[in-house]
Amino acid sequence: MGIPLYLIFLTIILLSVTVVGKTMYNRKKVTCMTGMMIAMTLGMIVGLTMGVVFGILFIDNFFVATILGMVVGMVIGFLSGIPVSVMAVLDGLLSGLMGGMMGAMLGAMIAPEYREAIVKIMFFLFLATLLILLYMIQKELNRNKTAFYMNPLITVVLFGFFFVVFNQLGPIFKVIDSEDNSNVNNLLIKAKEYSFMSNEVQVKAGETVTLFIENIGDEEHDLEIIGLEVDDVKQNSAHDHGQGSNKIHLHASPGDKQSITFMPVEQGVYRFICTLPGHEELGMSGTLEVL
Repeated sequence: MGIPLYLIFLTIILLSVTVVGKTMYNRKKVTCMTGMMIAMTLGMIVGLTMGVVFGILFIDNFFVATILGMVVGMVIGFLSGIPVSVMAVLDGLLSGLMGGMMGAMLGAMIAPEYREAIVKIMFFLFLATLLILLYMIQKELNRNKTAFYMNPLITVVLFGFFFVVFNQLGPIFKVIDSEDNSNVNNLLIKAKEYSFMSNEVQVKAGETVTLFIENIGDEEHDLEIIGLEVDDVKQNSAHDHGQGSNKIHLHASPGDKQSITFMPVEQGVYRFICTLPGHEELGMSGTLEVL
């Protein structure tokens, strides 16, 4: 995990505790309707955000990702509803459960190249939601005065500043590269539901490459490189896809590992996909760059 991910965890915890503590401290002044809205909103947005993160971190175990997302959302929803009423507690629990479940599903299904973007989107959506909640609580407690930090201009400036700083901290997730991915002969790409690891690889024109596909998922997957011109193809896989001898195509059953040896001829960037119906659309694609 990169530094930004630890910052996301810390920010979510601190802001959630702030909202829960503010609600608890002013529980006699917060109406039942406002308390229910706080519990429902906080449980949902925390569950969604953390669910997406867990769905990406535990891509190989969707059950664990879903449980973790639901538990975090439900705990936050429960805590934010306790100071108000039983109805607020129920709202928080159910919203947290739903948010965690949907977030984990989104995180697991998103294509690898969009994972950083979706986490940033969800995190800044969380920040915006928390600012609205704090503003709502402030207005509920003191209808005539508004704290200076609730000024829209100040909020926009701080939000923009934090966004710039956040993007300078590096990648959220560590890049998982294929084995010996820099100017080497052996190239391993792992396939699972529904992504390739790595989805960006490089080889040199004129060198002999042995490409492995390892299926670590629960469904059958294949890998086909589109438009790549090669020489000296040696099909190590027993799978016959009925295609030309110079077609780079590998097929692997769950738990299986297959390979093909070839020599790239022309430089360029070529796409590789899983040709099984629907798999490419769900995110199983990548690029191979011939240098």
